[in-house]
Amino acid sequence: MLWLAAQTYLLCLGSFLAGVVVTVLVLRKRKPVPDIPVELLDIPEDVTDDEVDEDEDDEEPAVIKATRKSMRYHTSDSPYYNRLKGDLTFVSVEEAELAGFSAWNSHRTPAAT
Repeated sequence: MLWLAAQTYLLCLGSFLAGVVVTVLVLRKRKPVPDIPVELLDIPEDVTDDEVDEDEDDEEPAVIKATRKSMRYHTSDSPYYNRLKGDLTFVSVEEAELAGFSAWNSHRTPAAT
């Protein structure tokens, strides 16, 4: 019986010492990383917001999101558009329909059997 108690004690002692070693290795001090100097960009004072906004007048094409699981595409009119991640994106509705997707608000027709 004494032999079993000694084995249990040694096993617990070994586990404790292994935990101490792992903790010391994880928490030991690491070399500090030197600070990298940050250079600030000089913005010319003669540039105004009006000049910057002129380039933003170009209208970007609307992104159409589609999911393969439902085979439906969602335009920005869809209530699910902002929540939808979308597997695919299309530039136009025609492109989505050519790929075999149907609109989010169209009714499905049952398959002919």
